[in-house]
Amino acid sequence: MDSKISWFMKNPAIYLGTILLLTFGGEFILGYIREREFYVLDFVFSIIGLIMVVMSLTKKISSKKSKST
Repeated sequence: MDSKISWFMKNPAIYLGTILLLTFGGEFILGYIREREFYVLDFVFSIIGLIMVVMSLTKKISSKKSKST
């Protein structure tokens, strides 16, 4: 039985996705609030990070369902 920490260690996409989401997503939100400007590069990288995190989590959920059936 794998623990949650070992799953995160085996799945580096969630690390990169979280870093991209926190770094560029935070920068995008702060830039928009302060300057009322839409920074496309920050937005794109934050969306890529979000997609990576969501794909990693859905992959874990789908593999868990296939093992139980």
